[in-house]
Amino acid sequence: MEHILRAAEIQKNYGPELVLKGISLEIEANTFTAILGPSGSGKSTLLNTLSGLSKPSSGQIYWRDTEVTGLSEPKLADLKQNCAGNVFQNYLLLNNLTVEENIKIGIPRKKESISFDRLVGILEIRDILKKFPAQLSGGQQQRAAIARAVIKCPDLLFCDEATGALDETNSKKVVSLLHGLKKTFGITILFTTHNRQIAETADRVLTMKDGLLHGDVKNDKPILPEKMVWGDEL
Repeated sequence: MEHILRAAEIQKNYGPELVLKGISLEIEANTFTAILGPSGSGKSTLLNTLSGLSKPSSGQIYWRDTEVTGLSEPKLADLKQNCAGNVFQNYLLLNNLTVEENIKIGIPRKKESISFDRLVGILEIRDILKKFPAQLSGGQQQRAAIARAVIKCPDLLFCDEATGALDETNSKKVVSLLHGLKKTFGITILFTTHNRQIAETADRVLTMKDGLLHGDVKNDKPILPEKMVWGDEL
């Protein structure tokens, strides 16, 4: 299969602390990869580095055949605008904009986007489009944030603890929606989590500890999101 993302010997330090200690990996297109690890393991730092939100201290990252670590800030911003989406634990919706306005911010300038009407139908958010983030539940806010990230139909979707602020019911809904978006639109998803049950739904599980990869397992029989049983967390 095609490798849509590659990383070679990624290191990241903050002052004297080395957070990522030399990570190499390859991600196949149209897969759901869970990056599993406890708090402080470096999984969010790895995701932010792979997604271009943070530059590595050393090493190389490639999206398809483009080395993103070697791009200027304007070229990297342009690539991210068209090829990558991010979903965060805290939603990061703009409070002064409606849901519809928040989503439409994500429409790219230089490529065809997913139909707005089709996307809001899939995510079941048509009834909240005129509401503001403060009027929404956590699950509704996260679905709006997913719509904003996905409307550009990105090659890569980076989800950092995207269910961390949600209860069990809404977490299952979000994970199920993400799997559905992967299947429908061919989006490649990287999802950090400390929840083993979420990892069990993935095609592949990368386990992190102390800034290194300690496990890399392909999941031949992923469970369905609705079959997840809560309480199995690191």
